[in-house]
This record gives sequence, structure tokens and C-alpha cells, in this order.
Amino acid sequence: MVRVAYLAAGAAAAGFAVFVALAQSQVIAVPYFTPAVLEIQGLQDTYGVNGSANFTATVKGYGSNCHLLQAELLYLDGSEGERVAYYRKADDCRFMVITHGPYNLTRSFDYGGQNVFGREGDYKLQVQFEDLIDGTKASETRDMQVR
Repeated sequence: MVRVAYLAAGAAAAGFAVFVALAQSQVIAVPYFTPAVLEIQGLQDTYGVNGSANFTATVKGYGSNCHLLQAELLYLDGSEGERVAYYRKADDCRFMVITHGPYNLTRSFDYGGQNVFGREGDYKLQVQFEDLIDGTKASETRDMQVR
């Protein structure tokens, strides 16, 4: 009888572990076990002086429809860095009907020219996402060089 109880508890634990693994890999959408994932596509490691960078930031996961997306491109001059490009969009959650579901957020960026890549050196892109209702956060940082 005790063995049956242990066997049942073990099977339940294994089933729950499989459930959580499927949710985290986003095979199934479960709000509490599906993390937000921020992906950056199209960014290269090296650019030419006065060149341009075209890339897309996509957020996958499950949560509310009220978001904050921020992207900052820094020129690293040996100190903390000098901001050369900045984007920030935050939804005003007070004036929208809040719903929950899969994230449907994609933003394309086009950085370039003398004002952005006007100097040789190292640059850092920092993209941040926050679900303003659920508090879920994701960020991605990429380094690149301009030659």
C-alpha cells in the first residue's frame, strides 16, 4: 500500500515536471510557467563607419497586452558609454482593456548614418521588455564594432 502511494506521488511529480518543461519551452501557453523571451534578429557583429543596422526585436511568451519596450544603443568610449540612439514605448494601461494571451509584439529598428555609427569603436545595444501588468521582464544585450 505504501509502495503504491510512493509510486503515485512519483508519477504525479514527473507529470508536473513535464508540464512545466513544455510551458517553459513554449510548446503550451501557461501564464505562470511561460517566461517572456526577447529575440533580436538581423543584427551583425561589425558595421562600417556611417553604415546602417536593420534588426527586429520580437517578444514571445504569455501575459497582458500592456507593455514597455526600450532599446538603447551606446557608443563605448571607455566609460559608461554615450547614447547614440534611443527608443522607448510604454502603453498607458489606464486607458485600455487589459487582456491576457500570447505576446504579439515585434518592432523593427533602422539605425544608421553619421549620427549613429559616425565613429569607429565598440557599441552596445540593450533592449528591454516589461509586461506592465504582470511584471514579467526580459532583456537582451548585444555588442558590435564599427570599423
